[in-house]
Formats: sequence, C-alpha cells, structure tokens
Amino acid sequence: MTTIACMFFGAVSGSAVATTSAIGSFMIPEMEKKGYDKDFSAALAAAAGSVGVIIPPSVPLVIYGVAVNASVKDLFTAGILPGIMMGIAMIIVCVITSKKHGWKGDAKRPELKKVWKAFREGFWALLMPVIILGGIYKGIFTPTEASVVSVVYCIFVSMFVYKEMDLKGLYKGFLGIVNLCGITLFMMGFANAFSYFLTIEQIPNRLTELFLGISHNKFVILLMINILLLIVGCVIDNIPATIILAPILLPVVEAIGMSPITFGVMLTMNLAIGFITPPYGINLFMATAVSGVPMDAMMKRIGGLLVSLLVVLMLITYVPWFTMGFLG
Repeated sequence: MTTIACMFFGAVSGSAVATTSAIGSFMIPEMEKKGYDKDFSAALAAAAGSVGVIIPPSVPLVIYGVAVNASVKDLFTAGILPGIMMGIAMIIVCVITSKKHGWKGDAKRPELKKVWKAFREGFWALLMPVIILGGIYKGIFTPTEASVVSVVYCIFVSMFVYKEMDLKGLYKGFLGIVNLCGITLFMMGFANAFSYFLTIEQIPNRLTELFLGISHNKFVILLMINILLLIVGCVIDNIPATIILAPILLPVVEAIGMSPITFGVMLTMNLAIGFITPPYGINLFMATAVSGVPMDAMMKRIGGLLVSLLVVLMLITYVPWFTMGFLG
C-alpha cells in the first residue's frame, strides 16, 4: 500500500521529495504498528518516493522537454508504463522480503465504508492529475497552460473545498513559488548559454566520437551512459543535471538510434535512482527526518529495492516499447 500510495501521490505532486515526506510521515508508523521492520519501512518510503518524478505530470520531464525541445505530452505518455513498472518491481521485492522475515501485516479486509469515505474526502485532490493529463492528451490546453489550470484549481480546492488555506497561506505559497521560479529560470538561462557554448565548441560531436571510439555497440554505449548518469545522480540534483547533461548526451543517443523521448525517461529514471543513493540521496535524508531511522540502517534494507529499480532501468533502456508503445 505504501508503494501504491506513493505512485498516486507522485502523480499529484510530481516531486520525489514531497512524496517521500507526505507518504512516509504517516505510512512508516503504520507499517511499524503492523509488525513491519521500521528500517525497511523507511527505506521503502524513500525508494517508492522516486516514482514521483516518472509518473506524469512530472516536473523533471517538463524540464527535459524544455531543455531539448521535446514534446512534453509525449514524455508524459512515455513515463506512464515505466512508472508503473517501478511500482510493481518494488511491490515484488516487498512481498519477497516480507515472506522471508515473516512479516504478515494486517490481513483484515478493508471496510468498504471507510474506503468510500477516504475516496470521497480525497476526490478533489485525485481529480487534479485527471484534469491536467486529460486536458493535455485531449488537446484542450498545452502543458504550459495546464500548469496555470492546475494552480488555479489547487487554489480553489484548498480555499473553498477543503478550506485549509487562507489568504496569508496563499501569499506564502506565491512567495515560495517566486523564489523557486527565480532559481529555475536562472539555471535555465545559464544552461542555454552553456549549451550554446558547447555547440560552438562542438563538444556534443566530440563526445559522440569518444563514445563511438570506445565501442560501436549501442548496448555498450547505453550501458556507459547509464553508469555515467547513475554516478552524476549520486552527487547532483536531477533538475540541474538534466539541464546540463541532456543537450550534451542527446546527440550521442540519437547517433545510435534512440528516440529523444525514450532518452528523456531513461535520463530521468537514472537521476531518480540518485535520490536513494549516497552521498546526495535526498529521499534518504527526508525518510530519516520523518522516521528517525539512521541512514546506515536504511542502507542495509534498501539493496533489494535498488536492484529492482536498476532492472526496470535496463528494460527501459534496451526495450523501446516500454516508453514508445503508447505513442502509436
């Protein structure tokens, strides 16, 4: 349930850190009450939170689309199945681990009345990704216009339906967004200038020649790129890494026949795995903050979850259908 909750919340927030924080804060104690190991519960919340940047609407996929002029709509479509695969892979690991350690949890069937009540209370929040993605896929509005629709919808629901936000909270929210947009726009401006410099100096062409000089086998080249991105994800946040690396590496993968859409999902997933790998591992820090579980204790439990994500990454990398199958 923790993994599924992270998948749904990720579709609403589009943020791995927010997903880990929101879901982990109440699911980790619940899992502990039902007999699950707290260290594993915290590790699961951290790992499952990474799905938030793959399942649309995804902020990193939007950033990638802007950085390389790719279709955000196609990127969102391509991210659906990989996000689901990540969730299923972690669920399989949870089942195997639970059986191995004898964790049975609570086998009681949920009461339909409570399920209906929870669904009714969360209906307006769950409706947001439906409106956003439905509007984009139906051609009602563009991804840029969708962001405006989502903001207006969130303000309306928060103030008049759930009544959890007042004008003071709205002001603080706007202030935070202005700061975030300022930082992001500064990075985008720097990245565009840096990309222009790289193009003039023919760095992408030289990098392509370097990779092809090592091997002409596309499987080997993609493996090297994956290793590079996994290392980068360990030390750099995914948005700056996407802005800087996407324009550099895209010519390399296009030279071996990979679609920019598939590469966008592959790059984003690589950097998402960086959320649960030290020393950066921001999801690990967040899970530690909400659970009180030490980092080293989580790392002992996260191995199986990490392996499952790497397996999905390899499938996404080498089987284009998993990203391009829904694009027709």
